[in-house]
Amino acid sequence: MVVRRFIVLLLLLLSGCGISNQQQTVIKIALLAPFEGRYREVGYDALYASRLAIADSGYQNIDLLAIDDGGHVESAIDRAHAIQNDPTIAMTLILGIHAADSDVQAAFGERPILIIGHWNTQPTGANVAILASRDVESRLSTPQPANITALSDLRTPIIGSELLALKQFPMLYDNLSAITVISSATLPDTDFAQRYIDSNGFAPQPSLLTSLTYDATRLAIDSIVRETPLHDIVYEGINGTISFDENGYWQDAPIYEYHYENGILVQQR
Repeated sequence: MVVRRFIVLLLLLLSGCGISNQQQTVIKIALLAPFEGRYREVGYDALYASRLAIADSGYQNIDLLAIDDGGHVESAIDRAHAIQNDPTIAMTLILGIHAADSDVQAAFGERPILIIGHWNTQPTGANVAILASRDVESRLSTPQPANITALSDLRTPIIGSELLALKQFPMLYDNLSAITVISSATLPDTDFAQRYIDSNGFAPQPSLLTSLTYDATRLAIDSIVRETPLHDIVYEGINGTISFDENGYWQDAPIYEYHYENGILVQQR
């Protein structure tokens, strides 16, 4: 009887330790992007792509924290400071022209951040990686528009990055033939697009950065679980092989050109 009670007590203790360990292994990933205002489509598209990636990863204890950048660089800096002061957040994924700003990057200190897309920025520290080719910058028009509503004359050809690929863009301008979008991201194929839409009843139509956000999330999970810095990761994803050079850029990243046909973004052949 004494032995049986001892075994039961031991099993209860082991069970309690198991629960405790499960609680300690919760992975928190922040998604800093616009979720309000003009650019909210960026945040929500990324949100559902990240959720799909987490579901596909097979890991149960992952918390995705969607954080609005506030629509300004100053507010994004405040959010970055809050994330930096939370030691339970293992990594931050970033999208949008405000959240990716160099001053926002600096506000993270040494905390690891992964920027998804170009956003007219560049990595500013050893803790920063960007899912974009370093050669994108040289292909863009100068000066680059920071706001799609600031494009006053589309009679002059404009070459831009992912900002000009937003789904709202064809609704704002008629002369889309003047627009070229340069990006390292590929448009989602039919199978991925359908899985993305089916993953949640509120998921919007996928965008240019949907599959890249999916890859970024899976890559972030691998980095955290394997305790391997972003700059040492080699990841095989939907968008091909992803690794980073010494400056934080996607090494040997592809560069694609996109144009609008009948209001729809298509890859230049």
